[in-house]
Amino acid sequence: MDKAYPDMTRKSISVSLGMTMIAVGLWGCGGGGGGGAGYRDLKLAPISGVVKIKGQPVEKPVVTFYPDTGPTGIGVGNEQGEFSVKTNGQNGAPVGKCKVTVTAGSAQNEFPPSDGKEMQLLKKARLNAKYASPDTTDLFVDVTADGNADLQLDLDD
Repeated sequence: MDKAYPDMTRKSISVSLGMTMIAVGLWGCGGGGGGGAGYRDLKLAPISGVVKIKGQPVEKPVVTFYPDTGPTGIGVGNEQGEFSVKTNGQNGAPVGKCKVTVTAGSAQNEFPPSDGKEMQLLKKARLNAKYASPDTTDLFVDVTADGNADLQLDLDD
């Protein structure tokens, strides 16, 4: 083998083959239809809406749609609680019944300000922990092929 490839060692051939296999594997994933390998026929429908608790918008919510099978759809909201869902980089959520989780993205990783406004941070929406996990959430959305551009997620405290 060394005679056939005098400038390459066995190690460099192994690395080259490994990189080729990774490239071929990644090339096989993704593609049309809103899904990666195995999800080429995945149907997505546009979903957007607002998350509220006690009638007030949840600031910067992270809304995740978990279908029975297939990839999850995720929407990251703005300060008014408005979100749009994307699945595998494409607009929409998987069609069918989905469990939905919601977390408040703004207050979770913030340090309290040192400017005397600590109470404003404490007043930000604290969501019931049941909404954070697909195992405990009681939120379900039936995503139809037409989608829903006006979804209202009103959470309990």
